Amino acid sequence: MKNLGTYYGTTLLDETDLVETRNKNKIELDYYGIKKHGKITKRKTFYGIAIVKKEYMKDEIKFEKNIIEKITTNERKVVRIIEKLKNCKVTPIGMEDVLSDMLKQKAFQEE
Repeated sequence: MKNLGTYYGTTLLDETDLVETRNKNKIELDYYGIKKHGKITKRKTFYGIAIVKKEYMKDEIKFEKNIIEKITTNERKVVRIIEKLKNCKVTPIGMEDVLSDMLKQKAFQEE
């Protein structure tokens, strides 16, 4: 898999996290920060997030990822968001909804 950006850590989903799905496979969630420069002006830097889910099946590894670019121009803010997503074990499929709700909270408003 190509370089997605700055690696911020991995969290594991265990059987207690997967009670409703009854999934017994090992699942890892990797969190990345993305840095992009504006196309018109290189002076503006935007930050985003990528989450990669790796599910270890019997004979294969199933990958799922979601990337959201240009969330903010504030690097500290995106790092705080990534830490929150990682602590809450947010998956790629849930990232957009969770991020939308987070950005409405005062704690994650632009600094």
